[in-house]
Amino acid sequence: MNVPGQKDKFTPELRILVASLLSMVVILAWAKYFGPKPPIQRPQTNRPAQTSPATPGSASAVPPIAGASQKPPASTVAATAASTPANVPRRGDSQERTITIENNLYRVEFSNQGAVVRSWKLKKYTDDTKPPQKCKDGSNPPCVLDLVHQQASKETGGWPFAVTLDDEQLQNAANSGLYEISTSASTVNAPADVEFTWSDGHLEVTKHFHFDHSYVVRAETSIKLNGSPIKAGLAWLGGFGDLTVQNPSPIETVTTFYSTEGGKITNYQHKKLEGIDKWSAVSWHWQAGVDFAGIEDRYFAMAFLPLNGAAPGTLETRYWKAWHNVKVDDKETPEPVPDVAVSSPATPLALRAYVGPKD
Repeated sequence: MNVPGQKDKFTPELRILVASLLSMVVILAWAKYFGPKPPIQRPQTNRPAQTSPATPGSASAVPPIAGASQKPPASTVAATAASTPANVPRRGDSQERTITIENNLYRVEFSNQGAVVRSWKLKKYTDDTKPPQKCKDGSNPPCVLDLVHQQASKETGGWPFAVTLDDEQLQNAANSGLYEISTSASTVNAPADVEFTWSDGHLEVTKHFHFDHSYVVRAETSIKLNGSPIKAGLAWLGGFGDLTVQNPSPIETVTTFYSTEGGKITNYQHKKLEGIDKWSAVSWHWQAGVDFAGIEDRYFAMAFLPLNGAAPGTLETRYWKAWHNVKVDDKETPEPVPDVAVSSPATPLALRAYVGPKD
């Protein structure tokens, strides 16, 4: 309330100044407590370069085992081959056929499907088949001894002189293709050379065998992928020996073996062999420094040998077991099938194979 006659101390200019100052205080207070806050600048950290997720066949963070020949996933090499242009002509036959090679000691039957052995009979030996049983070919005893276990080979899909590769898909292709045979004859007499050739346009396989008058066969295996040689092995698959000998059962007499430099021979019965499914990508490797390797029963043996004049320890080996079923007391019972393969650092793989008596 204004007193009459008294002058007002607040001039209009002073009032405007006070109002302005109060407005600024209100604005600053609102901005501090209610206004939007600026984004917080987080400290920078050193981050690794972003990489794409690992895909099958790519390098892993686990270092490989020294001296091991790693087995990549089955599709890795094959997929690479399929995506890589190649000027390799396709080769092969249009139908399955067999060829028999014989001398005075043996009669060997090859199939051009896989270029594998279907029968290896030793002419000077008979098995223990007794009447009224029949021989494998339906004839009456005595039966010429056949070292190939045909039933086990059919069930496991592995035959003698099949190839072994680190890529399962390529291996299956090589062991199932219909090969061209260098001769149209169905039977040849030793001494003789027989060659099997097959290609799907990427994978090329050539097997060359020389047969003479002895129990020893010279074998050379060449495998290329898109024109480049790849490591390969030659195997005796499907079991081995005389199946008619009992007490003990035949499987209990079969062992795989190898010899290292210095003449030390190591034997493995089926109980000590790992199944192929137990091998991992880093442990599936070739054991190097081997003089010879093979498979045997009580009286007969198959041995992969180096060429004459080769340096000691030039071969490499693998050994494992597959499974098939046999009837025991009219029941299907799993039975192990020992397998063995050899390779070499050199390509193509050239060696000798002895198949015959141990004496």
